[in-house]
Amino acid sequence: MFDASDSAPEADITASKLNPLFHEPVRLAVLSALAPSRYVEFSMLMQLTGASKSALSKHLSALADAGVIEVSQAPADKRARRVALSVQGRSDFGSYITNLERIVRQARQYTDHR
Repeated sequence: MFDASDSAPEADITASKLNPLFHEPVRLAVLSALAPSRYVEFSMLMQLTGASKSALSKHLSALADAGVIEVSQAPADKRARRVALSVQGRSDFGSYITNLERIVRQARQYTDHR
């Protein structure tokens, strides 16, 4: 069992550098789907996340308002929407993943040496 008094400065495991906007499960799923892609259709994001149309729209609005994603119309079907990471969003999500991996790595190193 972990005892906080056992923690050492080199085992500082914190989430302070993780963007709280990205923690919400639907948003994390959206960003994970967008990361390897140029864009993903709104309908595909609904399938991938399991979110309803209105719930997904709210999450996308929050991400767009923060400058993380860009939403545009599909050229072939003006009713369809495409979602893409913005340049800043791609950078921010990359940092998020790097920091999350660092936290996991530090936790594993700390618990492996106990």
